[in-house]
Formats: sequence, structure tokens, C-alpha cells
Amino acid sequence: MRQFIILFIVLLTLPESAMAQIEVAEYYGNRKAAVSYTFDDGMEEHYTLLFPELKKRGIKGTFAINGASIVSGRNRNNKATWAQLREMVADGQEMSNHAWKHRKLTRLSDEDMRVEVQRNDTLIYDSVGVFPRTFIYPYNSKSDKVVEFCSRDRVGTRTRQVAVGSRQNSRWLKGWVDGLIEKGEWGIGMTHGITNGYDSIGTDPSRFWHHLDYACSQQDQLWIATFHDVSAYKAERENIQLTIKEKKRKITVKPHLTLDRSLFHHPLTLIVNTDRSVRVKQDGKPIDVIHKDGKAVFNFNPHGGKITIRLL
Repeated sequence: MRQFIILFIVLLTLPESAMAQIEVAEYYGNRKAAVSYTFDDGMEEHYTLLFPELKKRGIKGTFAINGASIVSGRNRNNKATWAQLREMVADGQEMSNHAWKHRKLTRLSDEDMRVEVQRNDTLIYDSVGVFPRTFIYPYNSKSDKVVEFCSRDRVGTRTRQVAVGSRQNSRWLKGWVDGLIEKGEWGIGMTHGITNGYDSIGTDPSRFWHHLDYACSQQDQLWIATFHDVSAYKAERENIQLTIKEKKRKITVKPHLTLDRSLFHHPLTLIVNTDRSVRVKQDGKPIDVIHKDGKAVFNFNPHGGKITIRLL
């Protein structure tokens, strides 16, 4: 259900039947559903095995990093290096905060929790050049206080997930994706190891690669994106207000987003329900439009200026 507010101002120059209905799409690109793949603990296999498969398919995942294990060199053969993580960041993969020593935050004092979270933020930023704007709870352990603290200055935290590792076979994985599309939901997949380690996919990870192929085949309906990007889009969509004016064959839309633009800056998708072709500009610059099934669909900057839509 839409949570944003639309302020609809109509200049009465057209009959009501001529007015075009306008709405912000549930998911980016007006897809029916979304999925984010998250991988915990900074495993070396995330770089050596998984990363090449993601690159091959143009998929971006979210990698939860607990910096102490990488810095200290414990289990060095099982952990990615900072150089490897930097390469992944350069490709657009997301690095998320998974706490400094992977401790259960619900068992820590306020000060110890602050150190566990903020030290990891600083280390990830210093080591890969990007500040983590999402948080993934160690052991999925959380409380209202923990969630409130870890959500500060972030676009979202992982409060729910579905295991996509060793317990799930190919049939289940396909059904999961089909169910997301049917129900219009956002699925958050989680695993740790690829061929070894906790809840690993298995000694033959091709099952998961085939799953990624199937998910990619559904991209006209399924938005595959990082946890960060879907979190940001959903928050922006709930916050956005649109002032809409229509006169003759010209519609103007002024977006109003009150969220911090340094955190929330993912483009939103606007739908114009009309059988007409349209030409769109924002701040005077042309925007690409897709016309399909009686809808004109385009992406816009929620922090930008006036959008002009001309019905042709």
C-alpha cells in the first residue's frame, strides 16, 4: 500500500476523463517484485567463487563485513582481503557493516555496542573507501534498542531474511522467486560460505549459479539490487510528495523529498497511466520513457526540480 502523499492540483481546462493518473512505482523500473542477495562474514570464496559469477550476470550483491577477522588474519585462508573487497566495491558490490568482532549486540553495554558498530564503520571506510550505509546483525540478534542505534545514519538494516544456502534445493529457489513476483514482495536472501563454512551452498555451487540465471531471466518483472538500493528506494517512495498540475496536454510534477539527500538519492520510477505517447523533462533535461500496456514509465531524481510531461 502506498504511504506517500500526492497533492493533486488540477487546472480545469480538460474534462476529468482526460486527466492522466500518476503514481510512483512500487519497485524501481516498475517491476513487480525485488530481490537482494546478502552474503555474511567476508569469506574469501565470496571473492574467488561468487564475485566472478555476479560480474558475469551483472548482478550486485551485499557483503556483510566484520572487520576484526580480516584485520587480525584469523582463518586467513577463509577470509577475503581488503584488496579483494576494494575490487568488489569498484564493481558496485555493496559492503555492509556486520559489527567489528561479530558479537551479539543484544548482550553488550551501550558503550561496547557503540564500539562494535562504529569501529567497523570506520575500518570499512578506511579500507575500501565507502562508508557502509546498511547494517546486518551478527547472529541476526537484535532488539528495539539495537535496531534504533544501528539504523542511525543508514538507509536500512536487515531485520528479516531467507536462507538460500544448503537447506534449499533448486525447486525451492525457483518457487521462492516465482512467489515474490506473484505476491509483489521484496525477498532478502542470506548465506555465508559457498562450498564450505556455515550454511554453505555446497561443494557444487552450480545449483546456485543456475538459480541466479533464473532470477536474471525474470528481470523484466524482478528488480535484482543490493540491500542498500532497495532499502533506499522503499524509504524514498514512502516519503515522497508530489505536487501535480495538469493543463491542456501538459502535466507538471514537483517532487518533495524530506529525507537526507546524502543518504537517500536513488532514482524513483514514475508511472503515467495514459494511452498517449509522452515526452518528459526534469529540470529542462530530457528523460527516457518506456511506453507499455497503457503506461508511460520513467525514472526521476526525487531531489530534483520540476518534471514536465507533455502528452503527444
